[in-house]
Amino acid sequence: MLYAFPHAGAGVATVRQLCVELSDSFDTFAVRLPGRESRLGEPVETVMAELADKLAGELLDHAQGRPVVLYGHCAGSSIAYEVARRLGPATVRALAVSSHPAPGSVRREPTWALPRPDFLRQVVTDGYLPSQLLANEELLDIVEPALRADYELVEAYELELYESGAAEPVAVPTVAVYGRDDHTVAPDRIEAWSALTTGPFRVVPLPGSHDLPTSHPADLAAVLRGTLAPVA
Repeated sequence: MLYAFPHAGAGVATVRQLCVELSDSFDTFAVRLPGRESRLGEPVETVMAELADKLAGELLDHAQGRPVVLYGHCAGSSIAYEVARRLGPATVRALAVSSHPAPGSVRREPTWALPRPDFLRQVVTDGYLPSQLLANEELLDIVEPALRADYELVEAYELELYESGAAEPVAVPTVAVYGRDDHTVAPDRIEAWSALTTGPFRVVPLPGSHDLPTSHPADLAAVLRGTLAPVA
């Protein structure tokens, strides 16, 4: 079974095509976070420990004892890593991440509390939102709360890890993927994921930029399929 965690502010649609591409090798499931889509009525989560605890429990119930692979894109990579830490190698057979620096490897000033124009410009720069949507105030009213919550979630969590140096490795094979044209994350920050696993580790560059699950789902699926042994 493979569970895919989308990027900040996103719903399951952003990883759906990747799940389709991988369905010949895994039972695939996109993870829907609280505060969006069918979980819109639930409060958004802004504390990583609380969200990871909740998701780990939900995945354990859903997997019903079957081993799993966890995949996260961008900010979803940090969530997948924290869930992997909680579930451990008895449940998690592999961890895959894309387009995101290793938690605790880089210091970034928090942006989640900035005024709307400044915050949304940062979101566009980070590759989470097409710039043409900045003129659509009605749509922004819908997507901004989840975006801000996810930014607070990840920025606060990663700043704490950077300052404390308390990131802990997981004992599972890990693959980290990035786009060669991605300006949002340096390759050495992708390589830094090696410090967060005691299992086999591999870095794979792909053609393309930041949003690999939607722009290059077949290429990304091929990497995951070829690197991560399918599990029942």
